[in-house]
Amino acid sequence: MIRASNMTLARGARILMERANFDIPPGARVGFVGRNGTGKSSLFAALSGELATDAGDLIVPPTWVRASVAQHMPQSQDSALNYALAGDELLRTLRIRWEHAQEHGDGMELAHLASDLDHAGHWDADARCAQLLRGLGFADSDLSRSVDEFSGGWRMRLALARTLMSRSDLLLLDEPTNHLDLDTVLWLEAWLKRYSGTLLVISHDRDFLDSICTHTLYLDGTTAQLYTGGFSAFARQRAAHVEQAKREAAQVDAQRAHLQKFIDRFKAKASKARQAQSRVKALEKLSAAPIPSVESEVHWTMPAPAKLPDPILSLDAAAAGYGARRVISDVNLFLAPGDRLGLLGRNGAGKSTLMKLLAGVLEAQAGERRAPRDLSIGYFAQSQVEELPSEVTPLVLLREKEPSFSDQAARNYLGGFGYGGDLATTAIGPRSGGEKARLALALLLARRPNLLLLDEPTNHLDMAARAALVEALADFAGAVVMVSHDRSLLESVCDRFVRVYQGGVGEYTGDLDDYAKLLRGEGSVAAVAPAEPQAKPVEHKDRRGLSNQLKRAEEALDRASATESAAQSALDRAASHGGSHAELAHLADALKAASAAREKAEAEWLVVAERAEKA
Repeated sequence: MIRASNMTLARGARILMERANFDIPPGARVGFVGRNGTGKSSLFAALSGELATDAGDLIVPPTWVRASVAQHMPQSQDSALNYALAGDELLRTLRIRWEHAQEHGDGMELAHLASDLDHAGHWDADARCAQLLRGLGFADSDLSRSVDEFSGGWRMRLALARTLMSRSDLLLLDEPTNHLDLDTVLWLEAWLKRYSGTLLVISHDRDFLDSICTHTLYLDGTTAQLYTGGFSAFARQRAAHVEQAKREAAQVDAQRAHLQKFIDRFKAKASKARQAQSRVKALEKLSAAPIPSVESEVHWTMPAPAKLPDPILSLDAAAAGYGARRVISDVNLFLAPGDRLGLLGRNGAGKSTLMKLLAGVLEAQAGERRAPRDLSIGYFAQSQVEELPSEVTPLVLLREKEPSFSDQAARNYLGGFGYGGDLATTAIGPRSGGEKARLALALLLARRPNLLLLDEPTNHLDMAARAALVEALADFAGAVVMVSHDRSLLESVCDRFVRVYQGGVGEYTGDLDDYAKLLRGEGSVAAVAPAEPQAKPVEHKDRRGLSNQLKRAEEALDRASATESAAQSALDRAASHGGSHAELAHLADALKAASAAREKAEAEWLVVAERAEKA
């Protein structure tokens, strides 16, 4: 179990969390959510041992092996296969020892190592690693290529593969879907659901969180609260929590008004002086629990297209590729004002090629691309975020690109994208990935395009910014073509889909649930079994007794957790349906008792588990 007890975490003078308390049960899959800047990444750093707490305790079982994805792009001359395989530290160590023993002709060591290698899965490790890499989108021909041959996004996939190959008890993933396509995200979900350790993940992808998470840790201001369930369950519970707090605050306000009325009326009367003074003391003591903050709403201004041709763009039996290599052929596509088109398909299938053909970056190798004279394209790609000049301010950059904006109009426009005040006049360089993505989108939309081509527009954007994008696109009069791994975005924006598959482009009539089923039927979403953590040696005479004790402790913990979840659900239902104060108080007491019982069961489980690990 991971336990935070009165934990305070700061970065410099800024307090991120203060006296936070939460328990994460073993085997839980927990999504970390909250606005950007609330300390999610800092808490990850503390959990991985890279950052110390400033006060209180953050306890991770000392025997747990922790694994996380390196945040820098790996550089290596190793093959993709060998680089990913090296994530299995146990196997790597055993193989090094085997080679050393062979060099020195140490037959005794080789005999011992043969058994250890067998238990470590040596004989099929290469095949398992190759299957994992295929799941992450690599072709068989990629496996022998050196790491340095891949682009930045693919190298980050290799870093993820290396981490997934590790034998970990605690897996920490920070925005793991940012460099993945939808097909690969679905594969990753299947893999993570089979992971037997404790999983902690930071993500702004609500469908991804709903799919894999058993719990949600919400960071708000300087507090952290653990909820049961994925993102949707958390959102419902939190809404009920906010409404309950509002009702309690209203009751307190009414009591305050009543007491104040008595004080104001009788404070000057000697006969009522004692009663008035009593009311003053009661008023001083009267307070309600603070109302939880609500996520700030963000609204983006979407300028209307300068002109709106009909049709906006069409492809007639078009083909495109690179040099002699043709990627897509015989593409027929018609885009009219108001169209919302989502592109489906694995990385490498040709989605980016189709986007470049639509954008006019690539010429048609065959067929025809018909574009009207008034076509104005806004093409968003991740490279635009990376290419923003670091030394220029957002205000200067916007006015350079769109001279028609006055200084005040430019300031007002940037403010709608979160660049108000001093942010508009400070250099872009220090800004976060999400802030830069917002700026790139703002610059794109300022051109008043009538065709938007959006390639993974939500990478690095938090949920508030994603909601703002959906809202802005709903009012856009032009056409939108989108590639995204964010299912919520695709479902909210797109009214039809096409699938790019095996060199062709065809209408896909199902929804995204159907698409996931299709991939499972093709075997594309079949997950490789995660590696098991290295087993701790236990003497045979102790094994049976410890195993039985641990089993009983686990069963008791499961029962206590189920009771707590049922109590929480009952309180949430009553709160959402306007239950009486007495009912809510009774249910709150029941939840408190259930939580205490669960904490006791967890403590007992932890004692037995630590004994088993140390035996």
